[in-house]
Order: sequence, then structure tokens, then C-alpha cells
Amino acid sequence: MYDVVLSRNASRTLEKATPAMRRRIILALERLKSKPYSGKRLRGELEGLFSLRIGGMRAVYGLDPKKNAVVVLAIGPRGDIYNK
Repeated sequence: MYDVVLSRNASRTLEKATPAMRRRIILALERLKSKPYSGKRLRGELEGLFSLRIGGMRAVYGLDPKKNAVVVLAIGPRGDIYNK
């Protein structure tokens, strides 16, 4: 079982989300604890990272197998999350 760690950027985005979207994001991130490879592998500049679809939002995350951690780097709208 993996731990989920949020970056400062991801944490701020989660705080600013509406209560309904916050619940959806938290539920999706909780599922990553047991299935960390369930996201889509990213390519190009973001190779080695994963993207998790949460409605119209995306969570970009990496894995730290040594610490058994899922590190969420960013959460944001699908259109511009990959440019951050």
C-alpha cells in the first residue's frame, strides 16, 4: 500500500476546489494507494510521470518506490495541466 503525498502546488489547488470537486479528487487519490499504476503513463518531457483523470481535472503524479509513496505534483484542468 502506497502513501499519497501532495506537493505544495497540488495542496493549494485542492484547498481552492469546490467541496464537490474536492471530494472527487480525494476519492481518486485514495484509490491510488492500492493501484498506483492505474493512471496513464505520460510521454515526452513528462516521461516517468502519470496522469490520473478526475472528471475534467487531471492529477499529475510520480512514484517513489523506495518510500512507497505516490507524489502528486499538480492538479488542474485538463487543458493546461501539462504546461505547468
